[in-house]
Amino acid sequence: MKVCCCGMAPPPSVESGLREAEEAAAAAAAEGADLILFPEQFATGWKPDEPRPDPAILPALCRIAAEYGIWVVGSCWRGAPRPLNLTSAAGPDGRVQATYAKIHLFSPGGEDLTCTPGTEPAVFDAGGIRFALAVCYDLRFPELFVHYAACGAECVLVPAAWPAERLDQWELLLRGRALDAECYIAGANAWGRSCIAGPDGSLREKTDQGHIIGEIRKEEVQRMRAALPVMQDRLPDLYARWRDACER
Repeated sequence: MKVCCCGMAPPPSVESGLREAEEAAAAAAAEGADLILFPEQFATGWKPDEPRPDPAILPALCRIAAEYGIWVVGSCWRGAPRPLNLTSAAGPDGRVQATYAKIHLFSPGGEDLTCTPGTEPAVFDAGGIRFALAVCYDLRFPELFVHYAACGAECVLVPAAWPAERLDQWELLLRGRALDAECYIAGANAWGRSCIAGPDGSLREKTDQGHIIGEIRKEEVQRMRAALPVMQDRLPDLYARWRDACER
């Protein structure tokens, strides 16, 4: 299964963003990619002070997926007055197969004041691979990725609008979460350094501009988890007892 991470910068308009996304999807499909991932709020830019839902975005993603026969993963604002930061995965049949509302809202940027947090994880199967969805700031919360590992996820897709001044942290966190969950983490970032980390935490693909395509190998995840059975060796009941003691 080949995944393309497209690192497009915020466009001047939704219409131009959708045109750029379609061109990128066409190019990725021509290069043999099975799935393309766009950055967080790729068509509007991530603007938590004015999150504006646009009803054209999700249908456009579905149309692009069907037209080019490729999985398309992109995000848009959905709902009012405090919208969800929603990421959707559209299959080659043009239908939405999974949705994920960003759980950890970026409070330093005020996203928690204008948006509604999600509460549910999201996994879906494509091309024999189990994928999961997370968004940007979620990377700082390993619990979500440990949960995805327990669900059997082999690749977590992370659209982001991670700022350029903290790209070293972005890369480090991608690699760290990959090692935590012993799976691939694919990140598409609006401000550069889109990359894919392998289940051993190593960086497999990386670019400062444009897109990258990387192979997601189920058997590599299986070998890693068999050699180092981290999920099997976790002690969640013990951790819960520690947490309860701290709260008393």
